[in-house]
Amino acid sequence: MYQKILLTNDGSELAAAAVPHAATIAKATGAPLVLLQVIDSVVHVMTMMTPSTMEPMSSGEITDGIAEEAVTAQRQEAEQNLAKIREQLLAEGVTNVTAFVAEGQPGDAIVDTAAAQGCDLIIMATHGRSGIGRAVLGSVADHVVRNSHQAVLLVRPQS
Repeated sequence: MYQKILLTNDGSELAAAAVPHAATIAKATGAPLVLLQVIDSVVHVMTMMTPSTMEPMSSGEITDGIAEEAVTAQRQEAEQNLAKIREQLLAEGVTNVTAFVAEGQPGDAIVDTAAAQGCDLIIMATHGRSGIGRAVLGSVADHVVRNSHQAVLLVRPQS
């Protein structure tokens, strides 16, 4: 049924709830599994670290180098996290697992990676917030559901 599955992860306990579902579907269908973790881009890190005032920043406050170091650290952490999940999946009998780290806005990166990798199913965990909670915090899952052309399986962790 499914030819290739994208499993998203952000390193959280919440995201880990989707791993067993992905393993079950990948084993049942024989579909390759693509792991994805999205990290900040240098531009985003620079934006987060820039003061909101219009005053000029003093030299040495924030540089491209500092932002690049932050992104490099995020990339290393993401690669380690994905390696652990890959090993877990292999131990559970999923034989074809690759991992990618993407930079950018999570929702867009997930949709773009699914399309670029030829995935026909996206599996991701969600808090399942609604109303004010989703309006205030936003929802990566909501963005993916609304913008992807693939089937999306949202997993809510057990309470």
